[in-house]
Amino acid sequence: MKAPITYTPGFISDPMSVFKTLWEELAWERRGLTPRREYYCNEVAAPYKYGNPEFAREYLPSPWHPAISDIKAMVEERTAAKMEVCFLNGYENSRDHLGPHSDDSPEMDDARPISIVTLGAEREIWFMPIEDKTDVTKVLLGNGSLCVMAPGMQDTWRHRIPKAGFECGPRISLTFRGYVAV
Repeated sequence: MKAPITYTPGFISDPMSVFKTLWEELAWERRGLTPRREYYCNEVAAPYKYGNPEFAREYLPSPWHPAISDIKAMVEERTAAKMEVCFLNGYENSRDHLGPHSDDSPEMDDARPISIVTLGAEREIWFMPIEDKTDVTKVLLGNGSLCVMAPGMQDTWRHRIPKAGFECGPRISLTFRGYVAV
């Protein structure tokens, strides 16, 4: 089964300049054993909680950096969807990763797409139907690319960024989502 995504290489012009700016200027967090840096923005001044009880975390919105706002406007224009939230992950090397999950928190609007912009090192994203973990769609997310997950996809699919099987440099992913008050 093919994952319901749209992939656009070269979505961001001069992605390394934007990467350098965000890597150096954001107040990144690395919480506990989390295998990546994190930064969370939301137009709604409300905390965001996610994760199963053992790994549950709460995030308070951080300021929108102008570079994030610029990319947000581009994503909104491309998808014709309002995106109130941006969750950024910073992967320092090939060992940093993100485990299998669905972006299915009740605060996130399942009726809108979820958009991932990649800056820096190329890494794979894997998509798996929840009902069949052996059916994996692998997409190489290139520097400056946009990957859009279709509305409703989080109900039936999981995704992950596995550890890279090769040495690679740092990468930032900006994941834009719609927010609903609960």
